[in-house]
Amino acid sequence: MAAKNWDKCVHLLIGQGKVLTGAVILPIMPDSPGQRKSVIHAQKGISLKTNEATALVEAVMDGRLHKDYVYAGGHQYIITTVLESSYHGRCLSTATAAGVVVIKTDQVLLLATYAEPVTAAEAIPYTHNKVELLK
Repeated sequence: MAAKNWDKCVHLLIGQGKVLTGAVILPIMPDSPGQRKSVIHAQKGISLKTNEATALVEAVMDGRLHKDYVYAGGHQYIITTVLESSYHGRCLSTATAAGVVVIKTDQVLLLATYAEPVTAAEAIPYTHNKVELLK
């Protein structure tokens, strides 16, 4: 199986930046949890630090992402909605309305951010539709 071009995928996710302001693709490596630390496949529009990436992946894999704040790119988010393979939340550290969508697939974790004028009602379905690019 050929390696994915993760940079191209993250670029396609963001597109012209009309819906999403940032996206990060992280490996979850369910069969090798010891190897998933310190790895970021690709990111655009957000600068996720290695410790934030590690904490995010571990929290999702342990089923506790919604029990604490999510830190991404220097912003603090609170998860408000938990679904089977995704989490949605709002930003607490900006004056404008903003949010985060986290989606877990079989092999990767996608974190996408959005800000007003885009609403959660626009960003969440958009991100769920675009996650097909990662499969």
